[in-house]
Formats: sequence, C-alpha cells, structure tokens
Amino acid sequence: MLTATLLLAALLAWPGAAGASDATWRLKSYRHVGFDRSFKADLIDELPAPPRLVVFGGSRATRFEPSYFADHTGLSAFNCAVQNCRPEDAYAFSTYLFTRAPDVELQCFFAIQTATFADKPMHSGLLYDPRLSAAFPDDLIARQKAAQGRPRIKEVLGVNRYSERGLLTRNSYDLRRAEPGYSFGRHLDVYIRRLTAAHRWTGPARQARSRAYFERTMHLFNEHGVVPLVIVMPYHPRALRAFRAVGWQKKVDELTTYLRDARTRCSFRLLDLVDIRKFRGRADWFYDGAHVTRENSRLIIRRTLSAAPECFR
Repeated sequence: MLTATLLLAALLAWPGAAGASDATWRLKSYRHVGFDRSFKADLIDELPAPPRLVVFGGSRATRFEPSYFADHTGLSAFNCAVQNCRPEDAYAFSTYLFTRAPDVELQCFFAIQTATFADKPMHSGLLYDPRLSAAFPDDLIARQKAAQGRPRIKEVLGVNRYSERGLLTRNSYDLRRAEPGYSFGRHLDVYIRRLTAAHRWTGPARQARSRAYFERTMHLFNEHGVVPLVIVMPYHPRALRAFRAVGWQKKVDELTTYLRDARTRCSFRLLDLVDIRKFRGRADWFYDGAHVTRENSRLIIRRTLSAAPECFR
C-alpha cells in the first residue's frame, strides 16, 4: 500500500495546474496532431495530484465517471479512454503515469472488446506526442511514421465536452437524443445494419503486437504491486443477437482463449460483461448497440466493485 510519506512525495513532485482559467478541459477547440491522446495527456498534466486509478478503453469507456469511482473507492480517478483504444495506448499512458509518479500504486480499470486486439496502424498521438512516443522503440516509431505519411490535424472538441478528469460529458450522441422525434429503436436499427458486417467472423486477425503490448501493460502494473481489472464490454441485447448470428461469438471465443493464456504470464482479473444481465444493466441505457450511458456505466462499476474489490485498494 502507498504510505503517507510516499504519497506526500508524489504530490510534491507532481507539477499540476488544475483550476486555471485556461485549463485544457475548458477549451472550446483543440486541434492537435495527437488528437484525443494529446488532449488526455494535457489533462493529466493539469491534475493537482497523480491519480490513484486510471480507466482505459475505447469510446465505449468514455462515460465511466471518475467521481463515481472516487465516491465508492476513495481513489482519485482519471478517465483515459480514447477513440479506438489499443493496448499500445494503455501501455504508453501507463508508462507516462508511472514515470511521473513512480511511487504511486496506480490501480487499472481496462475496458476491452474484441476489436481492441488488432494490429492496426498506431495512432498519431503515440507517434508524435513525445510524452507517449517515449514508451516505444525508435525503430517502431520510425516505421509507423514512414508507412502512414504526413499526419492529419483533427478537432477533438467540436460538440464534445470533457471534465477535468477526462470524462466525456457531451458528444453528438447526446445532441441526437435531444432532437424532436428521436427514436432509439430506429437509431438502433441503423446501427445494427451498419455494423453487422464488421462483426462477421472472417478468421483470426493479426494481433501479435497488440497482444504483446497488452501483456507489457499488465506486467508494468504487476511490477508496481497492482493487479489490473480487465472487463469485456457489453452490447445491447438486440445487437448482441444480430452479431452472434453472423459468427461474432467466434471472435469472443478467440479473445477469451487468448486472455486465459495471457493470465499464465501476467496477473489480472477478468470479468466478462458482454451480456447486460451480468451486471443488471438496462437495454434503454445505451446510445446505440454498444455505447453505454452513464447509468449503465455506473451499474458496471458497481458490479466490478463487488466482484473484484481487491482491484480498488
């Protein structure tokens, strides 16, 4: 456990600047080659003290509230979920957090899905933001930059808004739901039609690099005396049935087999929450077939707290 002396040392060594009028989370526009990775890194830099719990995951994890974790665990939390998160993202941010506060016993909540493990081109934030690129070998960074060419500079905010601890508080989903005549049923129909092909089983995907960085991330936390919690995120029941009908369950089985094998090499707790009945979730607390609202996110947190309390100490 983190002693009072070590905690005080970590606080004194953390040059945060939270509350400033020009704080990153207060901005209305944020255009950066590192996109949401650099945005989240800037938010971390402005925290008044190092977090004690970090949330990793893709867009489906952006509604996990740091304040809800803090209220129920006493741990100051930061939501580090980013679009299309890969294990490389979790490794880069973990390395950065531990570099800045090596004596903090940082707990880890990693929300994954079958698409998390895929050897896709690395995000520009990992390549061009020195806070994150430092986690990777120079030759890997060079190869990725050469293969991808000149990076785009994107707008992170637009309609999106975040809290100072990384929580997504508003995006296009919220605006759409507020439109006159909005129908969740029709929206879900469109979502299922649009994404069924992507969930079809087409054979094993290339996952060597992503798996390697997942295990490096787990080892990094293990070296700091922490057992991370890994959860497999849920789907809306209708979407789950539609995707299973085209062979998506084979992707889940492949993921489950890999994670079972990975646990022989590194330590982490695993909770499969694909079916909302496993956390008493509600089908109307989704934005679409996969993205949960704040209400379902809270139910997921409550389930993890009861199932794996050792991951929140």
